[in-house]
Amino acid sequence: MPDVSSPRPRRRFLSRLPLGLAAALLLALPSGAAPAADGLDARIGEGLFRRMWVAAPTATQAADGLGPLYNARSCATCHPRGGGGRPPDPAAEGNDQGDQGVGFAIKLNDDPVYGRQIQSNALLGQIIEGRPGVAYREEPVRFDDGEIVRLRRPAYAVKDLGYGPLAEATALSARVAPRVHGMGLLDRIPEAAIQAEADRQAREGVVAGRPNRITMTSLGETAPRIGRFGWKATHPTLNHQDSEAFSLDIGMSTPAFPDPWGDCTPAQTACREARHGDSKQFEGLEIPSTVIGLIDVYLRSLPPDGGLKASRDKAGGALFAATGCAACHRPSYPVTDGEPGKDAGPTVGTIFPHSDLLLHDMGDGLADDVPMGEARGRDWRTTPLWGLNRLAKDDGRLSLLHDGRARSVTEAILWHGGEAEKALSNFMDLPAGSRKALVRYVLGL
Repeated sequence: MPDVSSPRPRRRFLSRLPLGLAAALLLALPSGAAPAADGLDARIGEGLFRRMWVAAPTATQAADGLGPLYNARSCATCHPRGGGGRPPDPAAEGNDQGDQGVGFAIKLNDDPVYGRQIQSNALLGQIIEGRPGVAYREEPVRFDDGEIVRLRRPAYAVKDLGYGPLAEATALSARVAPRVHGMGLLDRIPEAAIQAEADRQAREGVVAGRPNRITMTSLGETAPRIGRFGWKATHPTLNHQDSEAFSLDIGMSTPAFPDPWGDCTPAQTACREARHGDSKQFEGLEIPSTVIGLIDVYLRSLPPDGGLKASRDKAGGALFAATGCAACHRPSYPVTDGEPGKDAGPTVGTIFPHSDLLLHDMGDGLADDVPMGEARGRDWRTTPLWGLNRLAKDDGRLSLLHDGRARSVTEAILWHGGEAEKALSNFMDLPAGSRKALVRYVLGL
């Protein structure tokens, strides 16, 4: 089988940059670091992924444009070493809210003042939107054999709101940043394969996965594409996912999200009227297509921690399927050598992400009342499970699910409801040894 972990050769972005910007990007390379992948573009992209952006204006325009309101100054802040985030720990010492977590943010259902996300940092002279916090209530779940697992039910709040109260209809939904290894391969799954899986599920009636169709109008597209990235499958391509992160988390403009003030609403006049880093030489943006392209090349160069071959744990795989987990966590998908997010190009191999990339109703326990595209408040994209082998030693201290509430694979399973209710019931009925075998299978992916 061809090596699907190798990035597909792509046009070199560095050669298309203005000379001054190219020189500045070369300075962004990690000092003494080995290349993240073959090719200068991927290594430059790694430097940009780690870059700490600053406020405009600066002597060089290649590094400015941060904010005015933001959550983080770099991609690596939320994805340290390509990993995911974690929620705040209310019990941690340091202040009255505990630590602030890593790669953690509060999404909103388009509040008229605060927009789509709470930004907890601001440039000098600006006012932060607020400080997200969480409190947990433990709820014990007892298995028939006597084992007790304690779930954490979160309650989210925003302290120190800087622009008055949230609207009465505004809903809060927490997010932790996902792991980024392997995302480039998900970009190469043909749309037709994802749609075929949705059609199969509709025919068989066990679960009812649906694609979230997104039209990228800011990029001049008129036809919707199937979303595959984000907790609610709101992004059809890796480029679109990265672009929204720049807008919401760092407050910088890209071709897909061209507002230089990021998520600031018309009610936040100081933010909108502040100095921004958009420049004619950079396509009238702060992050031009060349720069976002370099970051995409770097991310596509990061192979998943597993998932390139079928699991060797045949007994665990059979248990995974018999319990019903594989109904949504589809083990494998084909990948093509075509343009990311489209069907062009021949199939070159198979990957094993253990996700159908579709939306599923997961029940009231995980519902957040924040619709996104065609995703409703109870809908979530099936999370790819590959890479959990890297975290296996920390099971019990993890940050799983969209808001990081689950500290173990068992806790994550116990939060499943809605379409996964039958699979949850099957898991609850397993003897202790079989439950451990199933968890061991998942932690080996």
